[in-house]
Amino acid sequence: MKRLFTICLVLLLCASATYARKTTQGDDSTAIAVVDGIVDDILILSSDILASNKVGGDVFYVNSNATGSGTGADWTNAEVTIEAAVDDCTAGAGDWIMIHPSHAEDAGTAFVDLDKTDVTVWGIGNGTRLPTVSYKVSTDTFIIGATGDGTKVHGIKFIATVTAVASAIVVEAGCTDFVIEDCVFESETSGTDEFVDTIYVSGTASDRGTIQHCRFNSDIGANAGPQASINFIDCDYLQIIDNEFSGDVAVAHIQNETTASNFITIKDNRIMCGYIGDAATTLDVTPGITLVATTTGWIQDNFVVTNVATPDLAIVAADCYLSGNTYTELQGSAFAAVGIGYVPGREYVVNMTMPAADDDNLFTIAGGPVLITSLSFYCTTDVDGTNTWTIWLDATDTQDVELSSAVDVAAANDGDRILFDGANPAAILLLAQTANVGSANLMNPWYCEPGVIALINDDSAQAGVFDVYMTFIPLKAGVTVTPM
Repeated sequence: MKRLFTICLVLLLCASATYARKTTQGDDSTAIAVVDGIVDDILILSSDILASNKVGGDVFYVNSNATGSGTGADWTNAEVTIEAAVDDCTAGAGDWIMIHPSHAEDAGTAFVDLDKTDVTVWGIGNGTRLPTVSYKVSTDTFIIGATGDGTKVHGIKFIATVTAVASAIVVEAGCTDFVIEDCVFESETSGTDEFVDTIYVSGTASDRGTIQHCRFNSDIGANAGPQASINFIDCDYLQIIDNEFSGDVAVAHIQNETTASNFITIKDNRIMCGYIGDAATTLDVTPGITLVATTTGWIQDNFVVTNVATPDLAIVAADCYLSGNTYTELQGSAFAAVGIGYVPGREYVVNMTMPAADDDNLFTIAGGPVLITSLSFYCTTDVDGTNTWTIWLDATDTQDVELSSAVDVAAANDGDRILFDGANPAAILLLAQTANVGSANLMNPWYCEPGVIALINDDSAQAGVFDVYMTFIPLKAGVTVTPM
């Protein structure tokens, strides 16, 4: 630790001398270039320190701008391609390949075959300072080979520059314990360039792999693809954790295409089937995750934005355990997300906005019964005219239930609240914004079978807008509650 501190201190002192150099007004570009060079030096030095502390074998260097002997022995004599550095490595020795932040490589067919065990390919940098690989023809492939067990690919930006590049990375059948992390996958030209299956884990027994902390920016619109951001086949114990997905896909961002996998983990991913800013009507109607029915494992705490018919279609995984996942197709509300696979016994909240109208469906309950613990309305636009409300459960099995008695809420003004008491059926209570909520205003829980929680208005439509909030407890696994 003392050695690391001393190296960093010396580096900062050297950098401070350069930063302190006075520049004239016309010297801005030179100054920026100097600063950029210092940042690269810091990134490289920190990575060299990392390598010296973690590498079990040899280190080989890659920089497409190198002009030395090309032995890969140091930065001056770096290899100019990743594949040349792979050739330098010894299988099973724990060798590392360090890639310079300025490295930019145009891919050729099967241009990298990472076919030696326990090799780490480490791109240096962050954000715009990631080494890049650009795919110029549709057959380009970065391969993690069948004999590449225990390999890791870190910190590279993969760019599709033509239509329908088959894949950015292919993991061959039989490769185990691979890691792909902190990589970026994107298109050069929106609307034309794309990966079909960005990462394709292609066959039998590619087990115990990990794909984590990556960003997938798929193409906008449908050309020959894209089909999926991650597509895997028969990959037991695969982990897909903390990735970000956006863009249009034809099937799903995470797809298990054919043969089932066992004991997988899909956790903490942010999945958007479309783009930030898309309205619900322009989002994809594909699931965020779709797996072969007999795939088993855990799908937990993922956030899916898409425009499927019902929330349960946002994640299609019949034999997996789902917990804490949420779905939305709306913007602008912290309560818009709907649970997928609620945990029985845990309390949840859903929200929607309702204009005063003849009738209005509020929430759809599917997959099993719930216990509604509260229902409240907050007036945001004054009600105009008579509005006689009754709250009903329009049950799927036709056994409808009157949950509240009929009350005229025409006196509601902006800021007023509507709650329910503990009667059966409950009485609707209109409370002014300044009124206190007492024990008489607290409803008893309502047991509701699957169906629609509906507001029946016996009078003609009038002005008035309400935010509606409902808390509930699911009483069995697989329940969903959807704002209408």
